[in-house]
Amino acid sequence: MLKRNATIAVVAPAGIPQLAGVAAGVRLVKSWGYEVVLAPNLEKQHHFTAGTAEVRTQDLLWALSAEGIDAVWLARGGYGCMHCLPSLPSEGLDGRPVLGCSDATALFAALVKSRGGKLVHGPMLETIATKVDDATRERIRAMLAGEEVAAIPAQHFAGPKEEVHGRVVGGNLCVLSSLAGTPWALDARGAIVVLEEVTEVPYRVDRLIMQLRLSGALDGAVGIALGDFVKCDPPEGARYELTDVLREALEPLGLPVWSRLTLGHDKRNLAFCIGEEGSLGPGGLSQARSV
Repeated sequence: MLKRNATIAVVAPAGIPQLAGVAAGVRLVKSWGYEVVLAPNLEKQHHFTAGTAEVRTQDLLWALSAEGIDAVWLARGGYGCMHCLPSLPSEGLDGRPVLGCSDATALFAALVKSRGGKLVHGPMLETIATKVDDATRERIRAMLAGEEVAAIPAQHFAGPKEEVHGRVVGGNLCVLSSLAGTPWALDARGAIVVLEEVTEVPYRVDRLIMQLRLSGALDGAVGIALGDFVKCDPPEGARYELTDVLREALEPLGLPVWSRLTLGHDKRNLAFCIGEEGSLGPGGLSQARSV
């Protein structure tokens, strides 16, 4: 929960943000009653990232630890959070809310193991005002205000139809796969694993899931929640659909798999909390606690 006039820091530990989108996001968040400060190096650029690994890490550590900052909102995704992970302290950080999605999955994977706290998988700051729908904006506003939010609807996809309970983990499939074999690898024991993806063709989606399976990252999971898989369609003329690939890759786990959750990279990106307890079943994905 953020009190009125709480201060939110905007950082770009990954890709280069669109500054016009960031400015629109700042105006919107200020209209909700919060103060917003931009990281000192937000406008830097280095190759495909928002500055060198050093300056991005510096900004991220500032946002996560400086006095007077109550929450952290990532400006955009892309790639680059992984560069910052080795420099994050293993203890001493407080549980101030951190918001983002996509490449933020890497940051969440590290923070959920070190400091826990409120890790909100939801729209990026640069998209909140102009590239997501009203339902997405209203949900994140309500969560920040500590208001109750509804379950995210889901449809049964594979495995048992039973409701399961556990910590909610996961995020972007490609990022989770890239963390296999690192200190921040997914630990799904006793957890509901959320997976979503963008612009990966079906054979790559299969490869990413197999990497998680064979590395043991999915061992002990209690259920799988599939979000949006945007622009992940098979090539023209293919005799299969993405759903065929997902079913064959996930059915061997023997877990309840639920799909069509409106979260990820589409215009409706409904927020949920990484590391918080939740349930998954006919009633969708629900969590008792708000931010």
